[in-house]
Amino acid sequence: MKTLSTTLIALTISLLAASPAIADHGDRVGVKDDAIYERLDRQHRRIKAGVRNHQLTRKEAKTLKRNQRDIRYLLRLFSDDGHISKRERRILDRELSYSSRQIRQLKHNDLERYVDLHHRYDRPHYDRHL
Repeated sequence: MKTLSTTLIALTISLLAASPAIADHGDRVGVKDDAIYERLDRQHRRIKAGVRNHQLTRKEAKTLKRNQRDIRYLLRLFSDDGHISKRERRILDRELSYSSRQIRQLKHNDLERYVDLHHRYDRPHYDRHL
């Protein structure tokens, strides 16, 4: 009987100690919101890859990063009450879709070809400024 009661007390204490860690989501609100964060992270990686592969200029990357920052601000604003409504989720989804299209458009705007074909934008000189 004594072992059963000590086991129950130990179990209760361990559950109470672990509950704040389980309840803490950081700045992420819920499971559905993880998809939003995953999209933001994926878009951020696409921007970094575009700069690294010279598909995006610094100015284009700066514009795209500012857009990502605005979306993150919206996400924090919407999740302040601990819940993101369907309307807010639609707004975020629309913004993320627009951002994705903008990343693709800027990565495929043939700036690389323009730089290669014009001698005054010589490759070594151009790379130094990136």
